[in-house]
Amino acid sequence: MQHTRDPDTPQGLADGSHRAAPAGPVPAPVAHQLAAAWQRAYTAAADVMVRAAEEDARHRPAVWNAHIVKHVHRGHGIAELTVQPQLPYPFVAGQYVSVETPRAPRLWRHYSPAHAPRPNSQLTFHVRAVPGGTVSNALVHHARPGDPVRLGPPEGDMVLRPTAGRDLLFVAGGTGLAPIRALIEQAARNGIGDAREVSLFIGARTADELYGLDDMLRMSQRYRWLRVRAAVSHERIAGLEGTLPEVLAEFGPLLPA
Repeated sequence: MQHTRDPDTPQGLADGSHRAAPAGPVPAPVAHQLAAAWQRAYTAAADVMVRAAEEDARHRPAVWNAHIVKHVHRGHGIAELTVQPQLPYPFVAGQYVSVETPRAPRLWRHYSPAHAPRPNSQLTFHVRAVPGGTVSNALVHHARPGDPVRLGPPEGDMVLRPTAGRDLLFVAGGTGLAPIRALIEQAARNGIGDAREVSLFIGARTADELYGLDDMLRMSQRYRWLRVRAAVSHERIAGLEGTLPEVLAEFGPLLPA
């Protein structure tokens, strides 16, 4: 006997696939129950996300409000600013921070803390006034203790990493010394210098512009593993004359070929 198949039933499709029977309308009470269930699930999920965002903002806000607690001029258009955030500010030595001052609203500039993290979360920046620089000139020449500032989250990956006992070589000039100083301070905390040599070369055009040299020489007296040498390119000083690459090639550690 030959059997016929209804093409509208799941058995009736020639390619072996199945077609679902048309669904009828959902009764109104069931539709209301489904809508209410979806609303409860959505509200619960939204509440979880909002609470998570609020918790994250408490521990790691997008912007940290802070105020200046110390402002010291170091000559040659450079100032050291120490700021106190209202909330803990976690960062890693070598990173940089975006800073905004109300004297130049909505203009953010990057500065590196000149130290490893502190228990009180204070941050000290080395700022050079750049000709025509709105933010840098405001911070160097006009900012005062008590002035508010805002800080963005820390950025950058120039941080200390395990180096299998290899020596460390740092090269810096001007306010670029700030993150290097932070890395050396962190190396001291980690005990890195006890197992290897750390060398720092600081460059400038003249001896008067060797910003931070005295501070680093004092640090080398505390840490015998730290070797500090300076180079000036526009002044004749025995043992110091030359560009950084020249002095580094003459007095620096031997680098692997």
